[in-house]
Formats: sequence, structure tokens, C-alpha cells
Amino acid sequence: MTKVSEFLEKMYEEPSQELENEMLEEIIMKANFLSYINRPDNGKTDVFSINMLLTDDKKLYLPVFTDVEELAKWGIPEEMDTIELNFDNYSEIILDHPHDIEGLVINPFGKSYIISEEWLSELRTMKEERLKVRELKIPVNSKILLSEPERFPTMLAEEVTKCCDEIGTINRLWLLEMTTEKDESWLLVVDFKGDKNEIFREINDAARNYLGMRYLDMIAYDDEFAKKSVENHKPFYDKIK
Repeated sequence: MTKVSEFLEKMYEEPSQELENEMLEEIIMKANFLSYINRPDNGKTDVFSINMLLTDDKKLYLPVFTDVEELAKWGIPEEMDTIELNFDNYSEIILDHPHDIEGLVINPFGKSYIISEEWLSELRTMKEERLKVRELKIPVNSKILLSEPERFPTMLAEEVTKCCDEIGTINRLWLLEMTTEKDESWLLVVDFKGDKNEIFREINDAARNYLGMRYLDMIAYDDEFAKKSVENHKPFYDKIK
């Protein structure tokens, strides 16, 4: 059973916003899905069309499946080709070409989940923003709330720690939850030596799949705001010790 399948099982048993957010994180950042495809008889292996699903009320959806068991529920002949794609591939198919597709439906013949075209666009934009390196800039008179993570993101910390060990010029790291008038994010305070742009980019690349539904903001420890922010907090990474 895939991770998304496990989330769908739990969602049908006891739905919650937190669980749905975790599932969306898996869908957007990590998961691959199966689809039936048709290839033209011209020898071109990179040209194909994906089978669509027409509902009883004449709405067209792009169906995707978590595994072969869910795929088989459609009853399409076994000899038909299949393809494995990710969120970026499917969102491009739906959003970047003229069509009348209503959205994406995961496991339409089982415990299904629909992402509308409008929502798909919002999620893609959110992902693009998250993957950018965000260096924290403090606007004048901005309201910022900082706190220790209510649930410490262990996997995020582990991946960032591995990255920092490889870089070798990072001394300490602090991770806090940050809430502003605009959004919620992880604030990573970085005590380092070297090229800030390069270091922040490498950390961002390591962290991107483990952010949950938050952004990652980074700030150098030598900034006055950063020093005040971590005065009463222990670093989760400390090379000096």
C-alpha cells in the first residue's frame, strides 16, 4: 500500500484538516501515480494521450491511481499501456493546455480524492513559492510571532543536519515556528561561514520535501533580529559542542 493510499484509508475513517494537509504534502512533493495511456501507431514513444474519465453529469476528470490494484478497478484491458507521473506532470497536463478538464481524481473507483482545476492551480503556485530560497526580510512594524515547534519536524531536521555536515562550514542551527500577517513558516537561523547564497540554496534543496504545509525562511545568525529570536532557544544542530 502506498503512502497516499494509507492517508486515504485514514481520511475515510476519521477525516481531519491535519491529516488532509499531510496527505497533500505527500501528493504534491513526493508521490507518483499511474495512468492508462494511448500511444499512436507512428513509432513515437514520447507521444501519448491519457485516458480521461467522464462522470454521469458529463464532467471530465483526469483519473490517476496509487497502485496497480486501484488501476485494475477501471476494467480497461491489461494490454493497454500505463505511465507513472507526478504532481508536476499532471498539473501541467491540466493547467497548461486548453481543455474542459474539471480536475484530478485519485483512485476514482475506490476511496477517492478530487483536486479541482482551481485548487490544482493554487497548489502548484504554493509549491513553486515553497521551492524558492526565502531569505527572511523583516518589514518595518511587522507583527511576528516566534515559538518552539509544537511538533518538532524530525525528518526535516535530519535532512538539514546531513546537508550541514556535508557543507562543513555551519556551526549552529535553530528552528522555530514563525507566524506573520502574511503566512506561517519555519524560521531557520543559520550560524555559518562562507557564501550565504550557496549555503542557503543547499539547505533549501535538502529541506524542500520535508516542510509540511509551511514555507522555509532562513536568516543569518549575525543579524540582530536573529540573535534576539534565539536567545532563549537551544540549537538543534551544534557543531561547536
